[in-house]
Amino acid sequence: MRVAIVGVGGVGQVSACEVVKKGYVTKLVLADISIGPAEELAAELRRETDAEIKVRRVDAGDVASVQSILGDIDVLLHIGLPENNFQVMKACLHTKTNYIDTASSGPVWLRKQLAWNDAFQAAGILGIMGLGCDPGFSNIAARYAVDQLDEVDAILIRDGDNSIVDYDGFCSYFSPQTAIQECLAKPNYWTQDLGEQYFPTPFANKEEFEFPEPIGWLDCYNVEHEEATTLGETIGIAKGCKYVDFKYALHPNFVNTLQVLRHLGLDSDEEILVKGVKVAPRDVVVTTMPKPADLAGKIHGYSCVGALVKGRKDNKRKELYVYTMANHDEVFEQTEFQATIWQTGIPPVVAVDMMAEGLLTMTGCIPPELIDPIPFLERLKARGMAWHVIEKTSPLL
Repeated sequence: MRVAIVGVGGVGQVSACEVVKKGYVTKLVLADISIGPAEELAAELRRETDAEIKVRRVDAGDVASVQSILGDIDVLLHIGLPENNFQVMKACLHTKTNYIDTASSGPVWLRKQLAWNDAFQAAGILGIMGLGCDPGFSNIAARYAVDQLDEVDAILIRDGDNSIVDYDGFCSYFSPQTAIQECLAKPNYWTQDLGEQYFPTPFANKEEFEFPEPIGWLDCYNVEHEEATTLGETIGIAKGCKYVDFKYALHPNFVNTLQVLRHLGLDSDEEILVKGVKVAPRDVVVTTMPKPADLAGKIHGYSCVGALVKGRKDNKRKELYVYTMANHDEVFEQTEFQATIWQTGIPPVVAVDMMAEGLLTMTGCIPPELIDPIPFLERLKARGMAWHVIEKTSPLL
């Protein structure tokens, strides 16, 4: 298996370190527009694997640039900015290379990506859209829970983190661009009657949610996310699902800072003229923030992502919360990565595992919940990313 990773930031580095652990990878290309970190990583990996490791400078926003590295590549993991997904997908179509990304630029863009299904099928390749932790693991956890029930009422994705960070300033544990964009967008949700809809304002419907110990109760908000775009239609509606949403636990200081950015117009990606130079306000904010990979070792606490599915089984009400949890300090001690990017970088590698074993042979463009959850979750656990199920059952009244 010959693999290319486009985007060698924190998550890309996690995926690179994981994918070479198994002997089926004979070649790994690390590609980024800035190759310094990729060169350092390649030097480390060459001491740990017999696979051929190549480093290439690639502009993910340029189809020809991406295409130039894909001559003999079997699967490409795009772990760069979601805004470049379409250019990378187009390069993969030209070279008939399987494609996986970890996030989209929002619900509208995800639907457009999935609309390339016929083109990918005609090329005989697979494209998996949004296979990180959430989206990604969260979709597959939801599929696992839905499969256990006779009827489904609701699919609720819940993401919580109780950590503190040794940094005095505004920061995000994952892509700052994505964090600002999705948290300040109108949150999406899905209903059986009306399909995908949007709440009128960001940070909608604050509620307390009880995450597994040692996290406990956290304030969660509806946030724009990919899961609500697909889960209702793909796996929910056939079992009667009436509602799907995503909620994210956000610290009050994080929420307040984002609201100030919005009030000042500093969340905009539209360029403005400042002293004769064109700049996008959001780019200025992101530049002042630390890179998520640089927070490794500075975050202390637990990260949890899961799917709560409510429904019925054998004439009883049943709720299943299928989740993964990681301790930032333990992950750093074992891998030198922080837990959030580690949790995001493992799932796409599991899909590569399944491809290599002949367990993922479909073609077209799919969301993650269309992957068979049992073999996926087994291999996820084997990669060190444990998952668990909390089950609650009550009689029907």
